[in-house]
Amino acid sequence: MLSADAVASCVGVLSLLARIETLSPCGFDVLRAVPPASPVFFRIVFSVPWRTPPLLPETYAKDMSNLKKTTVMLVDDHAVVRAGYKRYIELDPGLLVAAEAASGEEAYALLERVPVDVVIMDLSMPGQGGFESLRRILNRYPAQRVLIFSMHENASIANQALRLGACGYLTKSMTPDEIIDAIHQAMRGARPVAPALRVDLDELNAPNLPHNELLPREFEVLMMLANGESIESISARLHLSPKTASNYQANIRKKLGIGSSIELQRYAKERGLIP
Repeated sequence: MLSADAVASCVGVLSLLARIETLSPCGFDVLRAVPPASPVFFRIVFSVPWRTPPLLPETYAKDMSNLKKTTVMLVDDHAVVRAGYKRYIELDPGLLVAAEAASGEEAYALLERVPVDVVIMDLSMPGQGGFESLRRILNRYPAQRVLIFSMHENASIANQALRLGACGYLTKSMTPDEIIDAIHQAMRGARPVAPALRVDLDELNAPNLPHNELLPREFEVLMMLANGESIESISARLHLSPKTASNYQANIRKKLGIGSSIELQRYAKERGLIP
C-alpha cells in the first residue's frame, strides 16, 4: 500500500501530466526530458497510454513548416522529367511537390487522397490524354488550379487548354525560374502563359479561325486525326465507342469545311497545329 506522501505525489504527477498534455502539441513525450523524481513518477509516466505516436521536435517543426507551403502535383509520363522539375521547384522555400503521377488517370485518382494547390500537367501522355484529363479533373474539382506544361509551343493548343479551364499554359522551353514564377502567379489568381505565346494568343481570340469554334473534345480528336491516328485508336484512348469517335470526326470536318483526312492534315499543318 502506498504511503500518504506517495499518494500525494501520484496526484500531483497526474495533474502535471494533464496540464502538459493540454499545453504541449507533442503529448507526454516531453516528460522524457525531465529526470524522474522518484520510481513512482517513472512508473506513472510510462503506464499512461499514448493516444498519438510521439513526434520528435525536428519532425514536428518540419510538418508545421510544410503547412505553410504551396503544394504541387507533377503529372508527366517521364519519371526523369518529374525528378528534374521537382528538384528545381523545391529550391523555392515556399513550394513543395507533394505528389507525382505518370498519367492523367493517375492524377485524377490521386487528387482525392492528396489534394494540392496546383497541378502541373503535360498534354502528351499515354491513355486518355491531357485535354480529357484536364476536363475530368475540373469537372470533379472546379476550383482546382491546373497549369498545362507542354512541349507544344503552339498558340492554338494553348488557347484550347485555357478555354477548357486551365489556369495557365507553360512550355518546356521555359526556364525553372519562369515556371516557379508561374506557380506563384497562379496562386494569386493570374493566368500565366509562356512568353513566346502571349502575342499569338491575343490574335487567336478572334473568332475567324474555324478550329477555335470546336469544342474541347472535338479539338482533341482533331489533333489526334491530324497526327495520323485511326478512329479505332482514338476511341480506345479516349474511352469512346467507334461510332462516337466517327461522329466527332464528321462534326470536325463539317465545322472546318473539309472533306477528307488528307485535307484535315493539310489544314492542321498550314495553321501550325502540327509540325
